[in-house]
Amino acid sequence: MKKKLLCFLLAMLCILPLALVGCTEEEEEELTSSDVKPMTITLYGITGEGTTEEAIKKVEEEINKYTEGKFTTHVILRLFPEDEYYAEIDRRLAEAEAQRLAEEAAKKDKDKNKTTTEVVSETETDAETYFEHGVTQVVYPTEKGTQIDIFMVQGATNLHRYADTKRIVKLNDSLNNSSKILRKYISGDMFTTVTIGGTALPSGLYDKGDIYGVPNNYVTGEYTYLLINKELASQYFYTPADLNTLDSLANYLDDASKHSDYITLYNEPTIGLDYLTEEPSLVGGVWTSASYIFSPMIPRDILNISAYTNYLQSLYDYNEAGYVVKGDMSALPTDENGNEKKVAAAFLKGNAALPEQYEDDYYVVTYQKPFARATDRPGTVFCVSAYAANVDRCMEVITALQIDPEFRNTFQYGVEDVHYRVDEYTGEISILNQDYQMDPADTGNLFLLTPNTSMSEEMKALAANDWALGKQQYRDTISSPYTIFDFRVITEDNYKTDSPYYLALYEEAYEAAKDIAKAEAKAENKKFDEAAFKASFEFDAEYPYEYTDTILENLLQLSKEMWQQIDEFEEYTDENGKVVTLKNYIRTLRTKFDTNKWYKMLIDSENPDSPLSQYNAWREKYGPKVS
Repeated sequence: MKKKLLCFLLAMLCILPLALVGCTEEEEEELTSSDVKPMTITLYGITGEGTTEEAIKKVEEEINKYTEGKFTTHVILRLFPEDEYYAEIDRRLAEAEAQRLAEEAAKKDKDKNKTTTEVVSETETDAETYFEHGVTQVVYPTEKGTQIDIFMVQGATNLHRYADTKRIVKLNDSLNNSSKILRKYISGDMFTTVTIGGTALPSGLYDKGDIYGVPNNYVTGEYTYLLINKELASQYFYTPADLNTLDSLANYLDDASKHSDYITLYNEPTIGLDYLTEEPSLVGGVWTSASYIFSPMIPRDILNISAYTNYLQSLYDYNEAGYVVKGDMSALPTDENGNEKKVAAAFLKGNAALPEQYEDDYYVVTYQKPFARATDRPGTVFCVSAYAANVDRCMEVITALQIDPEFRNTFQYGVEDVHYRVDEYTGEISILNQDYQMDPADTGNLFLLTPNTSMSEEMKALAANDWALGKQQYRDTISSPYTIFDFRVITEDNYKTDSPYYLALYEEAYEAAKDIAKAEAKAENKKFDEAAFKASFEFDAEYPYEYTDTILENLLQLSKEMWQQIDEFEEYTDENGKVVTLKNYIRTLRTKFDTNKWYKMLIDSENPDSPLSQYNAWREKYGPKVS
């Protein structure tokens, strides 16, 4: 890095998204301490389609100026486009596993025969240091193409897949010792999203769970803000505290509607819904700004939740009264000349920078905090392969991507004056070409990233003043309770590997068959080889339940039909002269939904694989314990 960039980055050094304090000398020593034995590790990641091999090599060389000097670790950078990445990772993991089995077999032969040449890890061969002209020269171990140490994993589903197959290691020891500094940079909530097992605590953390990766700090979700016109509110003696429910807001809107020169309500209010299905449906739960990652969210018919039906009724009443004008959810409306129209109240969505635009004329109330769905969390995670050369050396590199701006920016932007240039006045980075393309969410701690000229204005606002607003949004974001629920969608293709019910059947059959085989071997005075028996054991049984993906698909379709009926509903008077409100009508729809055969399958307590059974079993085992 040139001096001008280094000065700018040093100003950003030790940005902490939570504590916002500087690094101490002790923490700096913790980052640099390592076994000085030369070592080679690999770092796998996802890159853009336009990234060239030449660019990857140049970035690798730049990265090694840091890692070799800091940790005596040589890093081999292997980047692939997203559509190739996971297939490549799986192939390399399979190769590494085969190599380890071969090494273990060779070691057994050696122990048995005492003559076999010892097989050593390819990462340790040829590692040496020597002096030349008074300077220490380091020769790093060679790598033969099968080594896989650090790799990125996107999302909880992939994380669970690699953890279930034991292809990534637990990082608890490192995070409690040599890499404990990471707990000051990354929130406990984010670490909870990469933790499997343990006992939930009221604080939102797991106790004694297994941590399988290091998540990147990043900004997700958006706020919903309620804007109240200060002038009108003052005229009718309202304060923001008087307007904290939809019913109380209705009173203000009724007064505001008397002013024909104002839009009474710009955009409809929203409600916090989360769904068990990938697309919005009537199966899920309601969250509020008081929710947290361990809040109960039983997957059920949300038409049974009074907060949701009350919301729909208020929405209907607002529209019937003619209060609502729908428009752009990111900004107040303007006329044909670009002048802002007069608005009594509005619902807008945006990031933490939005309030500053309107706070002179409006009370800006945070109506809903940002919400990260299960598909958003934990984002991109750095994992350490079960076949890694050395876990602690991998963690040194991962830690640097989370706490050292210079290193993190190199991985994101590449080589200065080759891939980017820094403006000496603004400190912003200008991208020179598309030879090296990386997503900021995949390359480390977002709050260490130097802003670039290609960023949106919204992102630049979050990045201002050392990412002050970005950190605020990060702290305010609520992670969906479904984030840590390892929900298994059972299909015809995966039931033999993913169904808890089927796996229990397999285990029972295996143990019974093993007992018989052991008894037979004993009767014949033979040694029982469990490894050989397990390899030859076959089990096959029909799946007795409807597959989960079919259940959810049918409930999704039913949800769409009912939402359309709710949208088209108009109040009417029945034959007894009673007004049928939307809430009355929803009761009818609710009965229809709850008696539907697919919904009954979703909540079938007799089926251990039903979504409700899975949720209840998970919550009983891992959820917060009530004292």
